Amino acid sequence: MDPKQLPLEDVMQTEVATLSPDERLDLAEDVMKLGRVRHLPVLDGDRLVGIVSNRDLLAASLSSALDFESGQRRTFLRSIDVGEVMTRDPYTLPPTARVSEAVDLIVRHKIGCVPVVDGEVFQGIVTETDLLRAALRGGGAGAPADEEEKTVTVQRSERFESEMEDLRRLRDELRVQVHLGVADAKDLWESLEHRFGELESKARRLARDAEEPLEDIGEAAQLLLEEIRDGYRRLRKLL
Repeated sequence: MDPKQLPLEDVMQTEVATLSPDERLDLAEDVMKLGRVRHLPVLDGDRLVGIVSNRDLLAASLSSALDFESGQRRTFLRSIDVGEVMTRDPYTLPPTARVSEAVDLIVRHKIGCVPVVDGEVFQGIVTETDLLRAALRGGGAGAPADEEEKTVTVQRSERFESEMEDLRRLRDELRVQVHLGVADAKDLWESLEHRFGELESKARRLARDAEEPLEDIGEAAQLLLEEIRDGYRRLRKLL
């Protein structure tokens, strides 16, 4: 079956950590770090009311805590309710929607996940990684011919996504420091942001289709990832 036509209920995550609107941002940060996730659904009972992401945590820190030390930042996050910074009315899809619809939402609106709801009741979540995994296991054009090769391909893509996740965390940390940094650091940051955008596009392309051999896309993306990681190391030395 064409992976783009798979229903979301076949690929979504159902065992998902969630928050309530009245919980605090320091808890959100802890859950994200421990679970190695970037997005947490916010529920009022079973009803989805929002999404809180790494970017929401960063925005809260940037707006009020640029000069905070680590302990002060934690105290600040502990004083903010999740409901104050979460994204309200996020884009959602029903369990019967197709993978192609989720890919379209993620690419068009530049978001990292799509909550899956039945009416307003939360059912699960679909991330870029879930869509990538579905594409690689689907058996469409460019998919591996046998199960052993398919497993290797999926493992390779998951390692790449794990490296991407580490790179995103480092990027978020450096973004705060660059705002307080020197001109040379800011110039390097602008250059790295452009290259990071290219890398994100390659990652989305892997999730969108499997028409180009994974080795070709993966090798180019891996080289770009290493280039950006090296740039971040140089940026840290400047700060």
